[in-house]
Amino acid sequence: MPARRTSPRRSATRPSLVPGAPGRPWTNEAGEPVGGSGLATAAPWLALLALVLAAATIGFLLIRGGDDLGACRTAAWSAIPDAHDLPDEWHLGSTDLNANGITVSVMKADPGDGTSPPVVVASVTCYGSNAANAVSAARDAAKAVGSDVGNRPGGVDAIDIHSSSTGSTTSMFRTGSLVAQIADSGEASSTDLDKIATSVARAMGDEHAAGTSAKIPDSGATGSDEPTDSGDLESTPPFAPELEAALPRSIADPGPDASPGATVALGVISASASDAMQDATDPGSRSLVGWLTSVGKTTDDLEYAASGDESGTLDLAIRGFRLPGVDGAKLRDAIVERYLSSTAPGVTTKEAKISGKTVTTIDYGDGQALEYVYRAGDVVINVETSDPAVAAAVFAAVK
Repeated sequence: MPARRTSPRRSATRPSLVPGAPGRPWTNEAGEPVGGSGLATAAPWLALLALVLAAATIGFLLIRGGDDLGACRTAAWSAIPDAHDLPDEWHLGSTDLNANGITVSVMKADPGDGTSPPVVVASVTCYGSNAANAVSAARDAAKAVGSDVGNRPGGVDAIDIHSSSTGSTTSMFRTGSLVAQIADSGEASSTDLDKIATSVARAMGDEHAAGTSAKIPDSGATGSDEPTDSGDLESTPPFAPELEAALPRSIADPGPDASPGATVALGVISASASDAMQDATDPGSRSLVGWLTSVGKTTDDLEYAASGDESGTLDLAIRGFRLPGVDGAKLRDAIVERYLSSTAPGVTTKEAKISGKTVTTIDYGDGQALEYVYRAGDVVINVETSDPAVAAAVFAAVK
């Protein structure tokens, strides 16, 4: 699971939806799969969510015993590419650790024309003795949702996964017990991507593991492989339809220069919390799991949805929660106190009226984004943003 922003009081990670888990891709207001290059400029968790097809679908393969994962995880945490190995005009951006690996953003120089620079998101994860199986599972998951898969010549268990619906490409390769994923939204050249992949492979201990760009589609497909109709994606029902329906699909453009009536489209996906939180180790997630046990529920019962700005221009993350059979007010309190750690030292919580709705605001005192929590019946909506205008636009759109 991609790590998120860290502060002394904010949990190091939040559950992010599994792209290949029960559910479907990001969808627009019409329920159609969406995506685009703008997602690469969003926060690392959102970029991975949209671009790395199998980043967490293969999380079940993580070893929970039997292997000595200490050295494996240490190797993953150390796999930061050397800045001198990157292509010209590219540099290292943010670096985030999670329980089993590291995520690094690699950014191209600002073009100076007012547009966001291209961003490639690289992650290295420790999979222990199941590393080879992880790549195989990712290949199968990609084909199952209609993505094109190709082998990267010269690499070690190396593949390219191309999504025709988003135009994004994710490269995967293995070095021993480590698996790397290089996610691009379609803005980087294949030459630059190959060089970035090689720099990551070198940091993992085998510069040849990444191979070179694949020929898409995969020429190694067997005759038994049936092509997937991309229309099946649109007909796949959401995992949590009631929860998805409670999240807005668009908001009024909160920009100061926005034209009257301008809107910003939001994508929505859903899954069970078991899939979304399968490798979560942060205190907030563990505390929430403990609360679920206390009310006779598990993460299988908790519905989770994620929503974000399709253009990648807003400072915004939206999470939705629903626990059938449990009072929404109790779930709201659990999200506020346990998942968001509102009772931790230095954290301030207050009630406020935002766009006519009573919202709990949580400030971690770190100068970063605030958390806003609102309950609508049995649905709890958590909005994270540092821009009050964005929060107001979201809650104005919430039914």
